[in-house]
Amino acid sequence: MNNWKKFTAACMGVAMVGTTVFGASATVFAADTVTLDVWHQFTDPESAQTQAFEAAVEEYEKEHENIKIELHGLDTESYKTKISTEFASSASGVDVFYYWAPGKLKQLTDADKVLPLNDYVTDDIKSRIKEGSTSNFELDGNLYALPIDSYMMCLFCNKDLFDQAGVEIPTTYDELITAGEALAKLDGVTPLAVGAKDAWLAGALYESLALREVGASEVQSALLGETEFTNEGFKKAAEDVVELYDKGILGKNPLEDGEAEATADFLNGKVAMQLDGSWFAGTIDNAEDSAVKDVEVITFPVVSDEQDAADYAGGASASFFVNKNTDTPEESADFAMYISEKMGEQALELGTGFPCWNTDVDTDTISPTFVKLMDLYDGVKTGVQNWDGIINANAAAVHLEQAQSLLSGNADIDSFMTAHQDAISAAE
Repeated sequence: MNNWKKFTAACMGVAMVGTTVFGASATVFAADTVTLDVWHQFTDPESAQTQAFEAAVEEYEKEHENIKIELHGLDTESYKTKISTEFASSASGVDVFYYWAPGKLKQLTDADKVLPLNDYVTDDIKSRIKEGSTSNFELDGNLYALPIDSYMMCLFCNKDLFDQAGVEIPTTYDELITAGEALAKLDGVTPLAVGAKDAWLAGALYESLALREVGASEVQSALLGETEFTNEGFKKAAEDVVELYDKGILGKNPLEDGEAEATADFLNGKVAMQLDGSWFAGTIDNAEDSAVKDVEVITFPVVSDEQDAADYAGGASASFFVNKNTDTPEESADFAMYISEKMGEQALELGTGFPCWNTDVDTDTISPTFVKLMDLYDGVKTGVQNWDGIINANAAAVHLEQAQSLLSGNADIDSFMTAHQDAISAAE
């Protein structure tokens, strides 16, 4: 077992060793037992994030004997639907919840559904946060959450399969097509797995190509309604997705498998490239009996030499928030801040993200695949988050449905463009 494996095992153990977020001076509440209903999306038992989250919850309960954390977890897509439904009404069964900013957050703050943390965040806590990391969680002078980490969407490449196919890791879209066609000839291998049954990953594929065809600043402007969704690059990106599908590079039926199935196939050596977030590095290196021995990580290939390779899909976008209607605002705020910092502190060690907290890390304790990601992250500049975290819920639903339609075998790109323009315009 290498040093990183030893460290991970210690981090994920029931008794997490080290200084806790609020240490010996943890907030003391009234003696009465309080139950906090915490809603989240960390449900994959094999995920490093899930294990870190559950361990941190258990540690918090040990430090606060009168507080019981009741967890309500669903997979990402189901969770987004459920939490939206809850807040469409009273959300009476929600105290603390995982959510996305700034777009989705603004919808809830406009409806006065989220508790500002201004009165709970101390100067000491602020001093531990990386400068600029809270910007997506600040609206109208209020701070609604503390950041956890920043992420980046990447292609995780099984180098051994590339060697078998006799092709190089792609740096351009044309090279991606060439490599994909060669990899498709390997028996039982999917060249590029997306997990598109989970709609957000179908969206991520299109978004990655739109970022390359259009550029980060123009994408952001269109999503915020500052410009029309008419740039020809948006249409070209849809055509690119269809080309990948038509050439068999995405497998026989990319809508058949979700992220969990794609991950299993990747770890079993049946996938050459997997599109996923930076948290996937921890999953790779923490996997037992993985068939993958040599992983290279890249951002999505550029479409031309003129395109800015420093643009990337990602950013600091999600954290734990407090329902303004909670009966336990002080306890809920304390837990939300605790869990955000605890998970942020471990982001590098677990290979789940780039931490937004000032913490010293021994590189020997970092996931080996994430070490490669850190070098990659140093070279990027302008990030655009997953679109469903920027546009409103109705527009996001249209976007994700349309992204999946590109992988159906009967894509209508003109309808794709019209649906996006109408949905984003209606949200303004």
